[in-house]
Amino acid sequence: MLFFTVEKLKARLEEMRAAIIRDTRPITNVWTCPAPGTPPDNAMSPPPPPDDPSWRPLKVGERWGGDPQSPDKPDEPLPWGMPVDGGHTHWLRTTLRVPEEWRGRQVQVRLRWSEEGHAGIEGILYLDGRALAGIDEPHPAALIPESAHEGEHEALIRCYTPYPRPFGGLELQLRDEIIGRLTAVMYAVLDAISTYRESDPEKHALLDRINRAYNLLDLREGWQSERFAISAGAALTFLRETLTANLEPGQRPTILATGHAHMDVAWLWPLWRTRQKIAHTVATALHLMERYPEYHFSMSQPQTYSFLKQDDPELYERLCQRVAEGRFEPVGAMWLEPDCNVTGGESLVRQVIHGMRFFEGEFGLIEHVIWLPDVFGYSAALPQIMRLAGISCFMTTKISWNQFNRMPCDTFRWRGIDGSEVLAHFVTATSAPLKPNPTEAQFYTYNGSMLPSEVFGTWNHYRQKDINDEVLYIYGHGDGGGGPTEEMLELARVMSDLPGFPVVRPGRVEQYFQRLRQRVWNNPRLPVWVGELYLEYHRGTYTSQARTKQNNRQAELLLREAEWLNAWAVTQGAINRQADLDAAWRTVLLNQFHDILPGSSVPLVYVESERQFAEVRETVETVRHAAITDLTESDGNGATPRLAVFNSLAWDRTECVAIPLDDRPRPAVAGVTQTVEHLDGTRALLVEASVPAFGYTAIDKVSRPTPPARFTVRREYLASDEFRIEFDTHGEIGSLYDARYEREIIAEGATGNQLVLYEDRPMFWDAWDIDPFYLEKPYPIHDISEWRVVEEGPLRATVEIVRRFGKSTIRQRISLWRNSRRIDFDTEVDWQERQNLLRVLFPLRLNATRATCEIQFGAVERPTHRNTSWDWARFEVCAHRWVDLSEGGYGVALMNNGKYGHSLLHNTLGISLLKSAVIPDPQADRGVHRFMYSLLPHAGDWREAQVTRRAYELNAPLRPVTVMGEVPAEGRSFLRVESDHVVVETIKTADDGDGLIVRMYEAHNQRGQVRLDFGRPVESAVEVDLLERETGPVTVDGQTVQCNVRPFEIKTIRVRL
Repeated sequence: MLFFTVEKLKARLEEMRAAIIRDTRPITNVWTCPAPGTPPDNAMSPPPPPDDPSWRPLKVGERWGGDPQSPDKPDEPLPWGMPVDGGHTHWLRTTLRVPEEWRGRQVQVRLRWSEEGHAGIEGILYLDGRALAGIDEPHPAALIPESAHEGEHEALIRCYTPYPRPFGGLELQLRDEIIGRLTAVMYAVLDAISTYRESDPEKHALLDRINRAYNLLDLREGWQSERFAISAGAALTFLRETLTANLEPGQRPTILATGHAHMDVAWLWPLWRTRQKIAHTVATALHLMERYPEYHFSMSQPQTYSFLKQDDPELYERLCQRVAEGRFEPVGAMWLEPDCNVTGGESLVRQVIHGMRFFEGEFGLIEHVIWLPDVFGYSAALPQIMRLAGISCFMTTKISWNQFNRMPCDTFRWRGIDGSEVLAHFVTATSAPLKPNPTEAQFYTYNGSMLPSEVFGTWNHYRQKDINDEVLYIYGHGDGGGGPTEEMLELARVMSDLPGFPVVRPGRVEQYFQRLRQRVWNNPRLPVWVGELYLEYHRGTYTSQARTKQNNRQAELLLREAEWLNAWAVTQGAINRQADLDAAWRTVLLNQFHDILPGSSVPLVYVESERQFAEVRETVETVRHAAITDLTESDGNGATPRLAVFNSLAWDRTECVAIPLDDRPRPAVAGVTQTVEHLDGTRALLVEASVPAFGYTAIDKVSRPTPPARFTVRREYLASDEFRIEFDTHGEIGSLYDARYEREIIAEGATGNQLVLYEDRPMFWDAWDIDPFYLEKPYPIHDISEWRVVEEGPLRATVEIVRRFGKSTIRQRISLWRNSRRIDFDTEVDWQERQNLLRVLFPLRLNATRATCEIQFGAVERPTHRNTSWDWARFEVCAHRWVDLSEGGYGVALMNNGKYGHSLLHNTLGISLLKSAVIPDPQADRGVHRFMYSLLPHAGDWREAQVTRRAYELNAPLRPVTVMGEVPAEGRSFLRVESDHVVVETIKTADDGDGLIVRMYEAHNQRGQVRLDFGRPVESAVEVDLLERETGPVTVDGQTVQCNVRPFEIKTIRVRL
């Protein structure tokens, strides 16, 4: 090998790349104006007409962009340079004339957004009113089609402008196609030889041949000379004829390459920016398809297609044409790529339903792949959800980001909590320099660059080579969209011919997974992974932006209740309002995107999210009010308002309901009452009510004996018939004694309800991460500013403790109930911290090496020790409404109404209550938060204690409603479930209007029979899948439906009443 040949060629290639542009003509007649209106409404609006006075001439060096109302205001960047206000939209307008001597050659329009560089450039070029291509930093220019080389043509560019900047200019550029392709070939080969061993003859042969090609270039008159351009043609011809001649191709695996542009629906930009990104990404993909007939592009997330259909119907129609050709591939069965940790079970179902129905309705496609390249962990409930929708395959890359452990397999059977299995595949495209040992941990990417070394690494790092010789490769600029570039497509062409190199073949994702499943599914060497795919990273996403997580929890519960009430009302002849609820669901699904719900987006995203959740609540309230009116009026019209209490759960309940008092007179109710004041200052009347399952009753018609109240309440002592709580001098629980079972609950020498502040300064990703060393700097919150008794019965006794620390305040009420074993910690935090983490800890007098955590549609066990690196990595885990620690015969559950981050260490249960990241939102989580967590000590384990039911009750309290109708004395019930281990998650009208859908799940990991009693004759019932397609029979007996359930099985029934 000649000395320094590689170094010489690398240097010359950079010069050759610049020589692709043979000539440049500035465009001088450029006009600009701000998009009419304000964001977000003007994001995709058309430009004003040419005679509108808002247009002004724009010359190179003049400032443009930014806020048109304050064009000279100083920059206010967020971390990573993003504008606080989200940026603004401006238009550029000009008339294009291709010089006569350039016609028939490659001519492109180049936008130099700023004299200071390309940072932030993004737009769409419209030629004669039709979207031609996207313009962004990786795609700074767009080729003008030859059909537009004659005459004059109007060019408009919709530009996103984050800040005012000096205008860099618009140019027409003449490109040399031959030089471009020669550069791509030489660049590809030069990068590829780095993957060969020194002893490989192919390495030396390939280097010799591109060096000989370079030596054919005539540079005596420089790179811009005609002499060089002619010699470039000769060099390209030489390489086409000799590059791989006499080199044995060998046995070569296949790389199925699909262009892609991962689209973060919101992240460092608000939703209106995403709608622009979708359009410019699609325009770019379609533009490249005109020149590269082999090019396949895949785009996920039906939500993005829906946005484009609304925003640019003409561009969407051209997309549909390419879909019909098979070159533009909708991929992924979910409405968008949601967080899979915090998102509720029914929400994951709706993600699938809405996603699959959209793609089938728009394109006639049935999706069989869950496509989640960038999500921060994957629930063990997903395999069953997938199978129940006919989805057989799952893809991600994100698990490669694990901090401690590399997953042992890249293609495997993934088994969920119920035993359902799907085929899982990790894309192994390397995003960093290759590590010499393929078994080492390596970050993989969904934003492939098509560099030969990266493509080679995709195969080299893949684990299941013994059973599969075809792997998937995703390439193109992503996160903010954009997609592949022309250079990537040229590189792909070169690699298909390199000896000993994987064959790079463009193709469809759906077909790849069909072949993969046929090839490996029945192979006994296919590994099996059981349980969740836990990401050993981004653990802070269980806690960041707590309001959004609480909004999501509330919205899921409100929609559940409204759908049941609407379905019940429909059976009584009322109007079906399910369409309104479906629209509200889609808003909730949008806000479950994997950078919104996890809390890792910029401030504007959460401003919009708050507004959207408020709209969901308004829609739900409208539907709920109409349904309740329809239901109660069917009982008969009353002359005066009545107070009814509604129970949205599948079992009868006797518990306290809080009736708002406000300025209204005290309502007439039966039984024991207690006036209380909530933490937010509102007053309510507590009254105990018994309400039937999925039903309602009138409070003033309920009467029962009133046993005497048995509370002992002092500032440092709180006792009921069930428990005695003793507080220490810091207000923590020094003793919690269970009087019924005669045992102490708090660990010896420890205290319960420890509120602890920790320094929270992750190494890399502030909002995303909690790093294990946070434990090294605890700050117990011991200072108490107020401590008083606020309630002494007869239904509830409460002590209030106020703590102040830093600039923050915690006001907490600790309550015991008369007829409940729940101990509530009703909490209000005025949170003003920066990069601190607030947690609560309960060391318990229990011996257990595993804890149980609720997830979607079931529960999982997790270790409480740190024996292995896999155990250690799970120092923070996601759980939904409860976690439980039990030993033989006794246990304690820790429940919540809106928290997700938990720790399980030895005998201590903990919840992460609040984070205070500064990136990407400098004010994340600042302000007032209200939430509740509760202890539930119990005999037996979590199943015997019905912890799942108790946690549902905490999250879905009885609801008082004033009605005008007569309410039967015994109340009314729509449905009773005669099984204590089955939870009805959903009751709704069928999507096709034929009957009702009842979805339930087995909650205790046990088999059994379930009976659904509708209290009226059942006409027919069948089992259906998640898309409401019939799958099998069930037993109908009068007014009941009967079926068997498997452990953790999700079962959906269509019922006709």
